[in-house]
Amino acid sequence: MTKAHEIWVGAYAAKNEIGITRMELLPETGELFKTAEYGNIENASFLRMNKEGTRLYAVSETDKYVDVDGDEAEGGQLASFPVDPDTRKLGPGTYAPTHGIHPCHLSLTPTEDWVAVTNYGGASVTMYPVNPDTKPGPPMIRFRHTGTGPNADRQEAPHPHSAFFSGDGRLLYVCDLGMDKVLTYERGPEAHEWSAYDAVSLEPGAGPRHLAFRPESNDAYVLNELDSTVTHFKVDEEGKLNRRASLTTLPASFKGESTCAEILVSPDGRFAYASNRGHDSIAVFRIDETTGELQASGHVSTRGKTPRNFALTPDGQWLLAANQQSDSVVLFRIEPHTGLPIYAGVELPVSKPVCVLIR
Repeated sequence: MTKAHEIWVGAYAAKNEIGITRMELLPETGELFKTAEYGNIENASFLRMNKEGTRLYAVSETDKYVDVDGDEAEGGQLASFPVDPDTRKLGPGTYAPTHGIHPCHLSLTPTEDWVAVTNYGGASVTMYPVNPDTKPGPPMIRFRHTGTGPNADRQEAPHPHSAFFSGDGRLLYVCDLGMDKVLTYERGPEAHEWSAYDAVSLEPGAGPRHLAFRPESNDAYVLNELDSTVTHFKVDEEGKLNRRASLTTLPASFKGESTCAEILVSPDGRFAYASNRGHDSIAVFRIDETTGELQASGHVSTRGKTPRNFALTPDGQWLLAANQQSDSVVLFRIEPHTGLPIYAGVELPVSKPVCVLIR
């Protein structure tokens, strides 16, 4: 039997509710089942795990929290949990302030020596060195953003929404929804040295949210939340982004309100996927093998409301979508020739799921 895929789902939840759910997917049969549920973390809206699978990192997306002294403090937290290598159970968590409200995304360098957390409501990105025991150390760096966009309701201030490291770990690309920019930071020669490097602009009011790189190429794709588009970029030899074309994630016939949430590229680099909240679908794009350009291929219903996040298995055969407002995680099988997700007839109830992590 092929080894089961390990799946972790983060959810919006109070501290005394279930915030993290562990699942397993049997790839040969498509069986999906829960194996554990955990509380003691409020609004675990984004998850990451180290390569060895020994530590799970999560952001607690709040504007206030209670510190170790029992006092209320402003902001959110970065949580980390040891994972037992045999039972795969989570151990007691450790928590660190993110120095900004509503942290919504985190990422690890390829060498796993830094964690970057974006504070959506704090106009900042906070950087933590990772200790040899895989626990985050005290934050060492905080990048502050300034600027606005034309959307008065959503772009009244900077809103960093995600941060992604380059394959060599030298650069950090930050999508700022409020500024309509992707800002790049560069790692210096000293151990704790990072500095501003570059910035590129999107269409006014686009609202860049997440980014995905195409494997073994110089193609990058930025998902724009507010205008429901994907923008193709070429990454030059210096790591700078050069803007190309943008495509809508919505069908021409759709006239309602919708915003984008997540974008992923298939492991083989043939397809890109983006989630639409409102149209409640996964948009599928075929990627030109030579140019990296996107071609719209269709839309698939996520069979629920508000698909904030989804994930692909490492073999590219399965997709799991988290429907936040219908409290479900739904399984799809990827059709290998078209790349379209096909409903596998399996869905599990999870309260307000907003992140899916597949190890």
